[in-house]
Amino acid sequence: MERHNIFSIVLLSSAINGMVSPATTIVAIFAWVWMPPFLLGSAGLVLFASMLVTSTGALLLAGVPAALFERLAGDPTGRNALWIWACASVALMLGSLGWRFGHMPLPGAG
Repeated sequence: MERHNIFSIVLLSSAINGMVSPATTIVAIFAWVWMPPFLLGSAGLVLFASMLVTSTGALLLAGVPAALFERLAGDPTGRNALWIWACASVALMLGSLGWRFGHMPLPGAG
């Protein structure tokens, strides 16, 4: 599989994670902290920007194991690190999908 196809998997799963993650709600609640005041009037804009922030955070978080692998293993092509990034991103997405559709309890909800 080509490198750009693997990266497309990373981007798509991060975007889906931004839509269904429970962190989107938390980011939307605290939008007054990070968003300019003239943009807070539209609930749709706040939700959209919260999804973008959450998906960007998921993209960065999923890249940490790949960056560590690439740094420690010294892979010259970077293909294995890209696959690790895709797997971590899909794992984050599946966790968020499981939470959204009620198959996983909230952390701390005993």
